Amino acid sequence: MISLISCATAPARPVVALPNGYYLQPDAQDQSQIVKRGGRPVLPAPVAAYAVSGYLVAGALGDAPASSRLYTNDLPFTGSTDTRYFILDTSSGKLESDLAGPAWHARLKELGVPSDFQIYPPLPWQQE
Repeated sequence: MISLISCATAPARPVVALPNGYYLQPDAQDQSQIVKRGGRPVLPAPVAAYAVSGYLVAGALGDAPASSRLYTNDLPFTGSTDTRYFILDTSSGKLESDLAGPAWHARLKELGVPSDFQIYPPLPWQQE
């Protein structure tokens, strides 16, 4: 009986725990997205880079750099002038998205995020 139950369960999807019941997890195409406990998408894929500062999750939208797909990337994410950014306040659930770089940096400063805050591409969900 136990062997039948174990065969019928789906394998667990990997997740990265974020503050207050939020998670970074892969979507069906193995692109990073942010979800609330229970799996409800809060910020659909693709999340190119992110970091946590207290109860805030901030990062960049879009595809992760190709170099971070092959190995662990310890270099901070550097976006272009076209890169769009987000800030998620996990204590209130407020999401600010589609921010330009200067507006994103100004908002982080207003929220008290340290000036040396850096974002990094997430690790690849699948290694090929």
